[in-house]
Amino acid sequence: MPVQDGARFDFIVVGGGTAGNIVACRLAENPNVRILVVEAGIGSSKDNEEIRTPGLAMEIRGSQYDWAYKTTMVKRDDYERIEKPNTRGKALGGSSSLNYFSWVPGSKGTFDMWEEYGGKEWTWDPLVPYLRKSVTYHDDAGLYPPGLKKIGAGGPIPIAHADLMPEMKGFRDLLTKAWKSTGEPITENIFDGEMRGLAHSVNTIYKGRRSGSFLAVADKPNITILPEVYSKCLIIDDADRTAKGVTVITGSGQELSFYATREVIVSQGVFETPKLLMLSGIGPAPELAKHNIPVIIDSRHVGQHLLDHPGVPFVLRIKDSFSMDSHVLRKGSLQNQVLAAYSKGHAGPMGSPFLEMIGFPRIDKYLEKSPEYRKAKAANGGLDPFCPYGQPHFELDFIPLFGSAFQWHFPHPNKGSYMTVMVDLVRPVSEGGEVTLNSADPLQQANINLNYFNNDLDIIAIREGIRFAYDVLKNGEGFKDIVEDEYPWDMPLHDDEAMKRTVLDRSQTSFHPCGTARLSKNIQQGVVDPSLKVHGVKNLRVIDASVIPVIPDCRIQNSVYMVAEKGADAIKSDHKDFYN
Repeated sequence: MPVQDGARFDFIVVGGGTAGNIVACRLAENPNVRILVVEAGIGSSKDNEEIRTPGLAMEIRGSQYDWAYKTTMVKRDDYERIEKPNTRGKALGGSSSLNYFSWVPGSKGTFDMWEEYGGKEWTWDPLVPYLRKSVTYHDDAGLYPPGLKKIGAGGPIPIAHADLMPEMKGFRDLLTKAWKSTGEPITENIFDGEMRGLAHSVNTIYKGRRSGSFLAVADKPNITILPEVYSKCLIIDDADRTAKGVTVITGSGQELSFYATREVIVSQGVFETPKLLMLSGIGPAPELAKHNIPVIIDSRHVGQHLLDHPGVPFVLRIKDSFSMDSHVLRKGSLQNQVLAAYSKGHAGPMGSPFLEMIGFPRIDKYLEKSPEYRKAKAANGGLDPFCPYGQPHFELDFIPLFGSAFQWHFPHPNKGSYMTVMVDLVRPVSEGGEVTLNSADPLQQANINLNYFNNDLDIIAIREGIRFAYDVLKNGEGFKDIVEDEYPWDMPLHDDEAMKRTVLDRSQTSFHPCGTARLSKNIQQGVVDPSLKVHGVKNLRVIDASVIPVIPDCRIQNSVYMVAEKGADAIKSDHKDFYN
């Protein structure tokens, strides 16, 4: 049904992304509550083959489902780089409709650092149930420890370990052997607060289909989805600073306003949420003054503390039978077989994330070789400046094909077999970046600066992480025998200066941005309070990745679902007449 201008709902969720849909789903548990979800992208993700087919994930980067942001990656005195596109999902489900699936909770030590911003309720132990609430874990073949069932039971999003492709058994076996030869552990349990070792990856894929948060709002009669509209501004009553609703712009340029009798929840993600707050008069007064936006609340942290994981990908050429390039990326009989298998019942490689194994190493002995690292450690009371609580230094993704989304700087090779490795620094020490307005036009992209490598220690860490990964693959037992060459050129492993330049040139986002409306105890520290209410404005919350105050040491998908579940409970506890 079309939504009429001026329509009223109990709750309005601005942004149908990873978090917003979970919030809407939980609020809809009372069938008498009416919820509106406004979304800039398509509303039909559940029935969209490009989105639902896991094997197409790298292909939809830069598509109509991608915001494809222009982003400053590095801005140093000696080096600056701006790139496009930076992928964020523009479809119902948000980035859960475009991401690379991995389901990893993160480390207890890192979540316990959230206490400084949100108090005890935002630390590991109370958050564990929320980390597990949105999903249902499946192990239909019974391949993994039965205790893992606890990681998700009863949520609307099905998850499972990656189906192990028979074609990749040799790759997995040799990778495992090489990893062991470095002395790092093998584990299947990265779900109880400690993440260290090589693990089989759990993903938001089940039976060959992507599981995005769009599944949480499917077939809910009391949720109205309004797709393909852009938010213009929040409607805030100046007199008592109460959020009343939102004004949106349709594709034809028409403006529509909708009103919430209870609350407005902003869930537009790390780049769009601070932009909408600022366009609505909530943000740093000097920034708003530049664009002649009247200040409702001078909230200095809006758009600040943009956190992300910088990573450097590299590619190795490997022996033909150990890669999936010809099965997936090149036209021919193998690809035809793969496509036919998927069309018959979502079987085969197109139902795979192609990422079956993820490594979470600590590389202390590599870091200790650096005088700059040793000095920083000494200044930190002898504690590792990156991971003082035993967290991993890196997430290493081992992908048995040329992964274009992790390797966009280089041409796709038209023959040969390859693997892509993403060396993802999960605990960077650089100061966060920022999101500011380019103009007061809501249809203009915000100005985004990720501010990677503001601290040289992060360059040193990635340099050593690359060296560790090379030691696993090119010197590790077994795997070294299948590596044939590097692509497109050799990594300058023995030259620190050349490695610094390589890190600066080849680094890219690991697609985990967060922090631009951070959790806080007061407005001097951040944007939202421990119940995710915006400081200074009534009936307004932010519930998405932008509230994360300390970046988790892994992919953030699981954390964003957790924030949504905890935020939904906070709303329910404030509206007890609706939710007993």
